[in-house]
Amino acid sequence: MQSRYELILESDLSEVRRVEGFVKTMCKEHRFEKNFVHDVMLLITEATNNAIIHGNKFNKDKHATLLCTIEDGYLNIEVSDEGSGFNPNTLPNPLAPENLLKPSGRGVFLIKNFAEQVEYAFSSSGTTLKIRTAIRYAEKSECE
Repeated sequence: MQSRYELILESDLSEVRRVEGFVKTMCKEHRFEKNFVHDVMLLITEATNNAIIHGNKFNKDKHATLLCTIEDGYLNIEVSDEGSGFNPNTLPNPLAPENLLKPSGRGVFLIKNFAEQVEYAFSSSGTTLKIRTAIRYAEKSECE
């Protein structure tokens, strides 16, 4: 059986606050382990921030869509924007000495390191980031 959760976000960073409640709802319903909740929060907030900032460029006429499905012990996360796309292979290395003190540029790196599978789909209507990670469950709900 598959569970599905969806959230439409305006292109404003204040919208990212809604992600916490979104993740907590999934956590309570599926008994995610506490540290897994933190990992999911990081994955989703980095992806939605990137969609709003870099994809939609804060354009109020554009939206970001967050879709999560839970099936067969995996959490599948899709974050879509209405931007023109980018080449993930040309991003600067955030671990290079000249980039260590920069205030941004780590989102894609963090996502790649916290998820088991990361894919990008580019089309004329925008970019979709697809993330897949195995769920770590708890005996009982560890959500606050």
